[in-house]
Amino acid sequence: MRTAADNLARRTEQQAAALEETSAALEQVTSTVKVSAEHTLETRSLVRETKECAAASGKIVKDAVAAMSRIETASQEIAQIIGVIDEIAFQTNLLALNAGVEAARAGDSGKGFAVVAQEVRELAQRSARAAREIKDLIGNSTQEVSKGVKHVGEAGRAIDQIDTFVRRIDQNIDAIATAASEQSVGLQQIASAVNEIDQMTQQNAAMVEETSAVSHALADGVQRLAGLVGRFKLNRRGAIREPGSEVERNGAYNRAASSRAVRAA
Repeated sequence: MRTAADNLARRTEQQAAALEETSAALEQVTSTVKVSAEHTLETRSLVRETKECAAASGKIVKDAVAAMSRIETASQEIAQIIGVIDEIAFQTNLLALNAGVEAARAGDSGKGFAVVAQEVRELAQRSARAAREIKDLIGNSTQEVSKGVKHVGEAGRAIDQIDTFVRRIDQNIDAIATAASEQSVGLQQIASAVNEIDQMTQQNAAMVEETSAVSHALADGVQRLAGLVGRFKLNRRGAIREPGSEVERNGAYNRAASSRAVRAA
């Protein structure tokens, strides 16, 4: 009994120490999970803000695409107007050429008119050159605008994809945040239960120590009792107990008295 009590006390102490370490580690894990849950909530807020920014950027890109489309349409209209101006300059050049021919036929009286016709012709040629240059510039601008519209459209599609990805990330972060919160609550409950078990184990360890001390005291008492009992010596019989004799009757009486005394004790 003493050996079993000693073993039980030793194992209980080891269990109490291990449970105390487990409780401390569980509290640390609970704290870590709580911090992770807080960071997850912050990340979810950031993802939502990113999603809002992506949506706003997508709207801005769509507006930019619409504006560049309008610019492209206006450039085409300007090119058409420049074509009309070029045609007018060409017709004016022909008219000035014809006027110069007529002025040359008129001789001296048409010299002044010939000079005016030459100036008009030069102006018409300059207008035609300017119109062609503007037309070329408008053409280049139209091409650049078309490229810009293409690039902005690609950027818009990329932003749409980013918005889709951000929505998925937001859903995943939301699920992770919910799971982290549930884990935090569960770990807190487990930590509370382990703490209670730790306290009960400590109490049990104290009780086992008391039981072990009592077992040791009992073992010592048993040893002392065995020593005391060992001091007693039984009296040898001095006569043969014949059946029905006085010696036999006295022995039976003494045994009965001893039995009553033991039962009374």
